[in-house]
Amino acid sequence: MRRRTMSRTSDFNPWDGMRSISTNAYYVSRLVDESLNPANRDLQWSLTETGDQALLIGYNAHERHIEQMPRFRGIATGEDPQRHLMVIALQDPAMRDAFLKVCIDIITTLQNVPESCQRHATILRLERWAHFFQGKRVGLTEAAQKGLVAELICLQYLALQKFTPREALQSWTGPQQSTHDFSFGQTFIEVKSNRGASTPNITISSSSQLSVNDNELLFLYVVEVNQAIAQSEGCTLTHYVRQTRALFDSPLDVLTFDLKLSQVGYDETDDYDRTLWSVGDIRQFAVSSNFPHIDETQLDPAISNVTYEVNLNHCTAFEIDEHTLLDNLGGEHV
Repeated sequence: MRRRTMSRTSDFNPWDGMRSISTNAYYVSRLVDESLNPANRDLQWSLTETGDQALLIGYNAHERHIEQMPRFRGIATGEDPQRHLMVIALQDPAMRDAFLKVCIDIITTLQNVPESCQRHATILRLERWAHFFQGKRVGLTEAAQKGLVAELICLQYLALQKFTPREALQSWTGPQQSTHDFSFGQTFIEVKSNRGASTPNITISSSSQLSVNDNELLFLYVVEVNQAIAQSEGCTLTHYVRQTRALFDSPLDVLTFDLKLSQVGYDETDDYDRTLWSVGDIRQFAVSSNFPHIDETQLDPAISNVTYEVNLNHCTAFEIDEHTLLDNLGGEHV
């Protein structure tokens, strides 16, 4: 049987014919049918106590409650811990199509994750949608695309080479607006992109970006990323994203990866086919106290919002190879 797709939401009404309204003691509901729910997960269409259209998501009683439910404009999220149910309800009728897309996306996602992780998977997907609804989206600029390509290369070549997929994803902290792009305990990596030897400068966007204390290690990971003209010379951002996503076998890891992408403003539905990116040389640098940088502890308090450039041609004394960098990350090779 063919599944419904999100393109059919305008003429699909799973609440049609439901007359009763839920109470504190009882949820009026109907099971999500097999065409959408072939794995027969605990998923039900429902009406709330106020008559709002809703989706009920059951989960394992033993699943740990770590994350809080995300909040939306026009969509209510809640939980009934006694019955082990999550509730997603439409509050703004103008958002009906968007709400139904969220519901169908979650239903589709849950077909491929372990039932023991159903709550966690739902929250990961809701957090992704929360970023989508935050405001008007315009896609990533070319500069942002270039930076994301560089971070994906670092994720592939370093983090996933040294750690398990879950640990590698946890180390990728740039999407959460952390000071550094990758964090491994007290060891950090700052990822930069440039245009190679012809333009050796990299931009440092704050006074704290290259500042470390005596208990920390910091490394620069500089990826040469250039625009390409022919398809034989480069790939789209979407290609690099899918290439990286394919390295994760666990559906939960894929959901975490997609959430991080949404946090940086990437969405697969945006058109990135017009720009091709080629990846060239990669250089690594150990950022010690005497590495050329602005030390934020030495700045006058009146100075703020510091941005400056570092010419890497004058930093060769600090350059290291990839093996040395991997050895400094700790953990075990995987």
